Amino acid sequence: MRTIKKVLLVEDNPGDARLLREMLNEDGSLDVDLACVSFMSEAERHLATLTVDIILLDLGLPDAQGLAAIRRARIAAPDIPLVVLTGMDDEALAGQSLQEGAQDYLIKGQIDTRGLLRALRYAGERKRLERLKDEFVSTVSHELRTPLTSIAGSLGLLMGNAAGGLSKSAERLLEIAHTNSVRLVRLVNDILDVEKLESGHVVFDLRKIQVRPLVEQTVEAIRGYAEGHRVKVRLEAAVAMDDIRADTDRLSQVLTNLMSNAIKFSPPDGEVVIAIEKETEIDAVRITVRDHGPGIPVDFKSRIFERFAQADATNARRKGGTGLGLSIAKQIIDRLGGEIGFADAPGGGTVFHVELPIWNEMVDLAGDEQIRRVPTAPTTSLIGLAESTRDRLTLAPVGIDEEVI
Repeated sequence: MRTIKKVLLVEDNPGDARLLREMLNEDGSLDVDLACVSFMSEAERHLATLTVDIILLDLGLPDAQGLAAIRRARIAAPDIPLVVLTGMDDEALAGQSLQEGAQDYLIKGQIDTRGLLRALRYAGERKRLERLKDEFVSTVSHELRTPLTSIAGSLGLLMGNAAGGLSKSAERLLEIAHTNSVRLVRLVNDILDVEKLESGHVVFDLRKIQVRPLVEQTVEAIRGYAEGHRVKVRLEAAVAMDDIRADTDRLSQVLTNLMSNAIKFSPPDGEVVIAIEKETEIDAVRITVRDHGPGIPVDFKSRIFERFAQADATNARRKGGTGLGLSIAKQIIDRLGGEIGFADAPGGGTVFHVELPIWNEMVDLAGDEQIRRVPTAPTTSLIGLAESTRDRLTLAPVGIDEEVI
């Protein structure tokens, strides 16, 4: 089990910080160097320059509340075990915290020294086992990608009569084999994308972006896919819009995903409507994608952004998709400092939305350097070493990247 030497406590209450320090010092067998900061921004600066063995994180910080604090900590230190420490005895929040990447959830006033130390040790072990599992899945996926891509390409050439004419029955068999090989390639690429996002091996090129031209380009790129499903795509007129702070390729990937989902689950001759609005109160731009499909089942809404989550396995199989697209979209938007969500649409269907911060030149230029920095790959990460030159996600072609709920 990994030895704990350095702990970063992110806690703005001096009394709670002092009590935790006393607990850690109470056990003479554990020589812990405890660093304490009061703001998430201080924690991010600390993690950018110093190595720690574990993070103790309060969810009520002045500059980061609730799950947002966990997301920022995970972005700053994806490989460090994280233990949430909060006064909120909330099972739903505890479950969401674990889904966001925390290894444990401790309630203030209900822990003692032995419980705290045990939680720290177990969190480290859980993180180690989680890393081993992810490395295994990623390594297998990486080894599968090259031969699968080769198979899919060869089958595509055969379908194009590269080896001469084929009988109708042979063409049908090749079509089935090609479709399934492409689906496997998509699944492998998605797994690799998820691993790279969660391990921090993805570089985001944040810059000032004009929203409407980007959305227009995405809509035009997906029209062919929509026509194949007999669905119309309409971009509503909008007033002049402020620029946003984002990564062009990442945001385009998210919007493509949301639009393709909406198209796929829309009825024939239905319509998908995209709108752009300015959220003045929070200095953000809101992009919405509205479909007229069957909607999202109530019992599935809490799991919609989980990996491999699908609302109806039978229906999803008919529609295609791996159940990873929305999980990837959420991680991208979190890294962009935005928010992604959904709601039932009036009259039926679903409205997905993405909110991204408006470009603020003074603030954004000051903060971009840390986010642009290429993370150092952990020495234990096999896929991190194997993929060291592939530091940007691959944007799959529209019509193939069919990630759905």
